[in-house]
Amino acid sequence: MHIADQIDDLTVPDDVVLFRTATRRFALNAHLASWTLLTAEQDALLCDLARGVRPQVSGSGPFPTERDLDRALAHLVLNYLVYLPGWTPGEIAPQPRLNVVYYAITDGCNLRCPYCYDSSLRKLPGELKHEESMLLMEQIAATDAKTVVFTGGEPMMRRDLFDVVRRARELGLKTNIISNGTYIRTAEIAETMAEIFDRVTISVDGGTMERHEATRGKGTFAKVIRGLTLLNAAGVTPVINHVITSDNVDHMNEVAALGDRFRIKHIRVQHHSDLGRGKDDNLSFEWEDYLKTDTFMWTEPTAKYLIDDSLKAVKPCNIKGNCGMGGNEIYVNSLGSVYPCKLVTGLGELAGNIRETPLDQLFEAPNMKELRDSSVFGGSVHTDCERCYIKGACGGGCRAFHMARSGDLRRNSRALCRILRHSQISTIWRALGADRDLIQDPGAFIPIRPGDGSVHPAYEDWRGEQALTLLPIVGVSA
Repeated sequence: MHIADQIDDLTVPDDVVLFRTATRRFALNAHLASWTLLTAEQDALLCDLARGVRPQVSGSGPFPTERDLDRALAHLVLNYLVYLPGWTPGEIAPQPRLNVVYYAITDGCNLRCPYCYDSSLRKLPGELKHEESMLLMEQIAATDAKTVVFTGGEPMMRRDLFDVVRRARELGLKTNIISNGTYIRTAEIAETMAEIFDRVTISVDGGTMERHEATRGKGTFAKVIRGLTLLNAAGVTPVINHVITSDNVDHMNEVAALGDRFRIKHIRVQHHSDLGRGKDDNLSFEWEDYLKTDTFMWTEPTAKYLIDDSLKAVKPCNIKGNCGMGGNEIYVNSLGSVYPCKLVTGLGELAGNIRETPLDQLFEAPNMKELRDSSVFGGSVHTDCERCYIKGACGGGCRAFHMARSGDLRRNSRALCRILRHSQISTIWRALGADRDLIQDPGAFIPIRPGDGSVHPAYEDWRGEQALTLLPIVGVSA
């Protein structure tokens, strides 16, 4: 049987949208995160099917034979832009198993970064003692998690760090560390890190002393460069974390150049947020800053070293239901308190403390279950995502970053959604082989519904949020 024989019973899902430029076009099924390039004929066929118009086989038309029509239909069906009779996607529900536990082994830190999400300063009274940290490693292993990430504060300020890490490895856990790099002072320390850590991540705020020390403090650039040099000499290929702000976005080339200077896995680019001290640091990351990062990704050769946290679907059908908090990752702070994410540590999100309840039981706490069971396909945390045209690939974005802007973990920031959508479509165009000139076309980022040719209503919903921020305050006297 040919697909064309079933044409009257084919369906175009409501989640499909089109992106068109003067020369190229692609279609995206938001539900399944499926996307593919279309010819003009396939585009027109998809629109006809969405409108209930039966395509004609004609020697003078786009489909001269039944075989030509069948091939075009097959392309749409195989890429989930059209469903065969009786077929619909099964339920897509996140069923995450715990994979990563972040452990802030101390809140003490030798730096005072203005945007620190943890507001780290000094070691807190009551931090887990050596024996308790060792027991925590056993509890993590008992959950069948695969990896523990040691963070802080600055984890290398904890004198027994390496002993705790070695215990984790004895228990079969992979071990990673996120550090500011200033305590990697000797070849011996770097060699030990090469031995006991599967991944080393070093935070760098700029590729020059001036840029880095503007947020990290005097003398820190030489120390982090020394640390990276020693790590490379010890055989470590680290990851670099870099926070982009309105102050340093014009200097991305400097930090990207570190990829030429050192042997690194990649530079992980994170956007500034108003979490922790970031709320009062007078730094920001807005739409105009994002556009600069997007331009850099398209135009600069050294961008090959960068991975932008906002960029997602490199391959079609890579469905992401949520960000993973409370599901495949959780956070244990220096006091033993357990939260769904290292960025979400309010009292309302506290699951409990390992001094009172084993970690595997805390993983089953009601607040954890609510967060991991919710997804862009349904649930209390992602109701704002259900009608979005990139939901299956985006997974709702970082809930903490939404919360920093909206004030509510369960409400989206439309300004952040605007960035997420543009970056998603930009990434897809790049994966499809587009060049920079093509995405200058105004239609490259406008989602069109094939049924009626209208712009998807979510496309400009950020304007409503912007309008709310501009409303005057009524009824308040000076």
